[in-house]
Amino acid sequence: MATVKFDRVFKVYANGQSAIQDLCLEIADGEFLVFVGPSGCGKSTALRMLAGLEDISAGKIIIGDRVVNDLTPQQRNIAMVFQNYALYPHMTVRQNLEFPLRMLKLSPKQINALVSDAADKLGLGELLDRKPKQLSGGQRQRVAMGRAIVRDPAVFLMDEPLSNLDAKMRSQIRAEIITLQQRLKTTTVYVTHDQVEAMTMGDRVAVMRGGKLQQVSTPQDLYDRPQNIFVAGFIGSPAMNILRSRLSKDERGNFCVDVGDRSISLGTATIDRYQNLENNLNRQILVGIRPEAFSIAADDANSIIVTVKTIEALGHETIVHANAAIDFIDPDLYGSEASDRDRPNDSLLTARIASSRTPQIVGVASLKENRQLTLKIDTNSLYLFSIDGDLLH
Repeated sequence: MATVKFDRVFKVYANGQSAIQDLCLEIADGEFLVFVGPSGCGKSTALRMLAGLEDISAGKIIIGDRVVNDLTPQQRNIAMVFQNYALYPHMTVRQNLEFPLRMLKLSPKQINALVSDAADKLGLGELLDRKPKQLSGGQRQRVAMGRAIVRDPAVFLMDEPLSNLDAKMRSQIRAEIITLQQRLKTTTVYVTHDQVEAMTMGDRVAVMRGGKLQQVSTPQDLYDRPQNIFVAGFIGSPAMNILRSRLSKDERGNFCVDVGDRSISLGTATIDRYQNLENNLNRQILVGIRPEAFSIAADDANSIIVTVKTIEALGHETIVHANAAIDFIDPDLYGSEASDRDRPNDSLLTARIASSRTPQIVGVASLKENRQLTLKIDTNSLYLFSIDGDLLH
């Protein structure tokens, strides 16, 4: 087992394109760390540099106590699992598992013992004499994982290994990977664009954007304390609603934020999370409201009236997409020219309503497009950001 460290790592291509900028990150021995972010954010590049498949432009990558910048992938003692399985189609499962061990010139006895152990861990015992074309997608992915396990590497690297599987199989293999990693205690670095995968699998999650590390923390901490609007909008499904607002005080001295044409009083829990609200009084800010912070209620001081656009009835919950007279922003585009030029959904709000058999929730399921709905805001669950997009402190 081994620790992994990115020490001020940069990757700049010959054409001047910067893929990774000043990446500083330490991964503990036996930790499961997930890189997550949109396409082009640099997560796969970081993994490939760790694997030795990409040269770094500056900085150091350290595995255990060795700087591995100039070492080949074989010398780094890592094993990689890819999205496309990368199995040899003309070989049986047993032969695919044996192949990396033969490259290490192990004895037949050692190879047989290691292959049998890996097959038992992954439930491949009955499949050893089959070829890849005779296997399902989930079984092929197990074989690809088994080929990595047999080498007993210092670090597992997984590059979107579940992308080719259907939803049910992804859930099953995801659980198997978690169980296996917990049993083996091997340091694992996993790359995905799916934030649900990231939140359910990682001990910690590293959120990337534009080649820069935005935040690294536990899944729950990322959800509860996002450091900027990009992390806030990326972590959580459906995504957080983020709007332009203004922080003020009412005549009774209560902190308030503007939500459309309403002035909403901040709840005690929200106020307690921020130490310097006084310093931001009467300033433009950004407010984040998660979809689950809305509930259906009669019109009151902390509610807004919206016009339903579409409804997703999911059984256990109902997702409501509605138009509101509120200046929402897209955290992916905020601050760019595109943000000012093209904001087609700048008034679209998303609310998540827990399903039940009460009349008011049944009423939600029957709502149609263009019907009005009153949504109450949980004022203890608001997120406040500076106009630059960073979390208020």
